[in-house]
Amino acid sequence: MTKQNKICHKAISCPGKVLTITMATVKLFASLRELAGEKEFSTEATTIKEMLRQAGERYGPEFADRLKITTVLVNGNNIAHLQWKNTRLRSDDVVSLFPPLGGG
Repeated sequence: MTKQNKICHKAISCPGKVLTITMATVKLFASLRELAGEKEFSTEATTIKEMLRQAGERYGPEFADRLKITTVLVNGNNIAHLQWKNTRLRSDDVVSLFPPLGGG
C-alpha cells in the first residue's frame, strides 16, 4: 500500500504540475477489523473527527456505532491525552482503532 497519491488538486489550476498528497494510515483491530474486512486503510482526513466520520461512512452503520466506544491512538498516544477528536493528523501518522475488549 502506498502512502502517496499524485493528483492535480481540483481547486488549483495546475496544468503540467502534480501535487503530492500524503495520507495517514489507520489500523483496525479485533471486531473493527472483522466488520471492515481489512486491517488498515489510508485517509486524507486532517483531524480524528473527520477520519472517524469517513470511516463510519466507508464501513457502514454498525461500524460507525462501534466507533463511538472505540479507543483511538495516534502514534501510540491516546487522543484523551492529546486534543480528543480535534487532534490533527499529519501524513506520517499511524492511527490505531481498538474496540472495547472484554476479559475475565
